[in-house]
Amino acid sequence: MLRAAHDYLSVQASAGYDISPAAEWLLDNFHLIEAQLKEVHEGLPLSYFRSLQVLTDEPLAGLPRIYGVAWAFVAHTDGAFEDDVLVPFLCAYQEAQELDLGELWALPTTLRVVLIENLRRLAERVCYQSAAREVANLCCDNIDTCSTEKLEELLSLLSQRGVGHAFVAQLAQRLQNRWGRINDTFSAEHEAWLGQATARLGAALSEQNTEQAADNISVGNSITSLRAVGDADWTEIVLQSNRLTQLMLSSKQFEAESDTTRNQTLQGVERLALKTGRSETSITQSLLSLINNASADSPKASASYWMDGLGRAQLADLLGVKEGAMGWNRTRLKLAILPIYLGTILCATLALIVWLLTGHGWTPSLSHLPPWVALLVATLMIFPASEAIVALVNRLISESVRPQKLPRLRLSEGMPLKDRVMVVIPVLLTKTSSIQEVTHRLLLHYLANPEPHAQFAILSDWVDSSEAHLGSDPELLSALRNHIELLNLEHPVAIGDPPRFIVLHRERRYSRSEQAWIGWERKRGKLELLISVLARDGETHVGGEMNGDNFLNSPSKAQENFLDLGKESYIAPNTKYVLTLDSDTQLPPGRLRELVAVALHPLNQPRMNPAGKRLLGGYAILQPRVATPLVSPMEVTFFHWLFAGQTGVDPYSAATSEVYQDLFQEGTFSGKGLIHVQATHALL
Repeated sequence: MLRAAHDYLSVQASAGYDISPAAEWLLDNFHLIEAQLKEVHEGLPLSYFRSLQVLTDEPLAGLPRIYGVAWAFVAHTDGAFEDDVLVPFLCAYQEAQELDLGELWALPTTLRVVLIENLRRLAERVCYQSAAREVANLCCDNIDTCSTEKLEELLSLLSQRGVGHAFVAQLAQRLQNRWGRINDTFSAEHEAWLGQATARLGAALSEQNTEQAADNISVGNSITSLRAVGDADWTEIVLQSNRLTQLMLSSKQFEAESDTTRNQTLQGVERLALKTGRSETSITQSLLSLINNASADSPKASASYWMDGLGRAQLADLLGVKEGAMGWNRTRLKLAILPIYLGTILCATLALIVWLLTGHGWTPSLSHLPPWVALLVATLMIFPASEAIVALVNRLISESVRPQKLPRLRLSEGMPLKDRVMVVIPVLLTKTSSIQEVTHRLLLHYLANPEPHAQFAILSDWVDSSEAHLGSDPELLSALRNHIELLNLEHPVAIGDPPRFIVLHRERRYSRSEQAWIGWERKRGKLELLISVLARDGETHVGGEMNGDNFLNSPSKAQENFLDLGKESYIAPNTKYVLTLDSDTQLPPGRLRELVAVALHPLNQPRMNPAGKRLLGGYAILQPRVATPLVSPMEVTFFHWLFAGQTGVDPYSAATSEVYQDLFQEGTFSGKGLIHVQATHALL
């Protein structure tokens, strides 16, 4: 109906007819209506729609209850959407009947449905009024052949559509100049009929003008509200209007978590309610009883610990159901993952080898060979065959296992002082131009993540050499210090605070295996040394004063330590994390805080065994996804196209699967990531 109305009004406007302000609203914003139709189909699939509770009373019997809520809200506000009005409206409704969380999350799409239906009703009326005026114009143009009986029949039909007054008003306006003229073809019979029909012409015109003004306001409200619904902060609206979220906010840990983690918790409660047959409020109260008995910094203070972690069985006992009723038996599944994974690879590898050796593949049958030769060939085929099978199994897992989203804190006011982080770029000093590039990259990291409690450092070595010192060494180090000093002058810190940009440089050491003078253990050695230095920070930064006798000259690590370059090498005290990046790696805006927010969540904090030598839970290193940036057309190659994936899109807008992380909560460190200093130092 909306598309038909749009086509009709477009023809009217292009033909030069006057159209009402409401029609102009529809013509100018029809692209928005089309976009909202798409949003409705994607945001409220049929399965979700059918899962909502339905109404039993007329006039909305059989429709979802949330549809009745949206319908009443639009009716009482004339289609005007405001957060400050919606939240009290929802709270007042729930004083009589509590809404489920799923219903509240269906509200934005349902509001779009009701607003579009309201626009359909208004568009239909606008078109009928325009059509009635067009019929009146045709009658006036052919008044000589249009009998009063025909006019009466048309008036009756149009009155059934509710636009008879528009037809009569247009007739009167067109024929008023001919009324009473002598020798006019406008007969007395027509005059008598029109006089009778327009007995209430003043009231009809007033009614028509009032309707047009009301339609204009209603159409404007509905179109404006369609935009507002999309722009509204629905997370906050649900938070303020749902009893479940209000109960959860009594937990300080839940209050400190990010919106994404909160939503995961609320969706978990919703799933448990469906699986166990209990109310969402009942499950929330049971969950809070477990959370409130835990200390604030314990993993047990997080809802995720009880719903998806080690506390799932205890929550099931408290709810009076078996753990299987809440989904997979996580404990048994975790024990079975490794045998299933390795067994699948082993069986598939053996099957592939047998298939190839029996002549079904690219190889001829080996049945005519002696057994020991066939066994030798099969043994040699294990490695390449297993590589193919591992790649296939990993791909199938990546396509089928849902990626895990680690819980995180909100950190709306920035990173805490007690959780300082140092962003480091390990480099080799080769030439002054490369020094300028890497210091500029360090500056870009700061500009994209201007955290007051973050320090940005160049972690540098000399290039390998046959001698301990080269003649170009002092010049390169001086150039690096000058660039760092300039950055600190351009971006100063408060008096008494450590410098924002620093350089940590080492001398060469002789390596017998390399038969050369190199930086000890190269890049890995620099990171290990930095972590070791930071781990001893509490013993050496007494009072946190800057002086030439600080821990950089610790006698126990003198041969491995960084050079003391004065204030340009002063490390901020109590640095808890190190984020290491390559010289060509970009750090997108806000990602530093996002990484630290993940690391600071109690569930992700590393938990060591009593001896401090083994990780029992949490993470010592968090490694973010690394994506290829958008390249220029001149840089596109087949290799880049094959391995880079989708470029030019925010790589962190969606979760991606990493097999070993999703299955075993472990991964291979590729040299870029956030390192927990104390945990990593203890483990290494």
